[in-house]
Amino acid sequence: MQGDGEIAGHTSDVAGIVHLEVHLLKGLNNVGPILLPNVEDLPYTAKPFTAEERLSAQRIAEKWNVPQLEESLPLSFIGTGPTLNAATDNALERAAAMFHVEVPEIMNRATITGSIEIGRHPGVVTVTFLAPESYLKEANLYDLVKAQYR
Repeated sequence: MQGDGEIAGHTSDVAGIVHLEVHLLKGLNNVGPILLPNVEDLPYTAKPFTAEERLSAQRIAEKWNVPQLEESLPLSFIGTGPTLNAATDNALERAAAMFHVEVPEIMNRATITGSIEIGRHPGVVTVTFLAPESYLKEANLYDLVKAQYR
């Protein structure tokens, strides 16, 4: 029973037993945590396309002479800082560094194909977006992300 951001400064905690599976990826060169949420936990706009959605997008692409659709998969970056703005900047910078692109590109991808969610007030956020498969391959994440979502 945790709301986004724990804005009141408290939660209702319970004890429990969990089983985790952790994979250590050596040589990834990430500067902070990344997540592969379960599909049902992804923001709506960051969920992989269904076959029906892909067909619909292909029809629109053909109408506007777009040669091909971008193949992409979801990925989440965690940002931290003393404020929510600093945490957001941190997550965006981590994603940009991972994919060797500029922060404005990540901002646009998160706006159009993802979201920025408050993890904990005052300074933890999750930036989730659909990352191009070519970016994931270059970062040596493609096989892991593909296994999670395909």
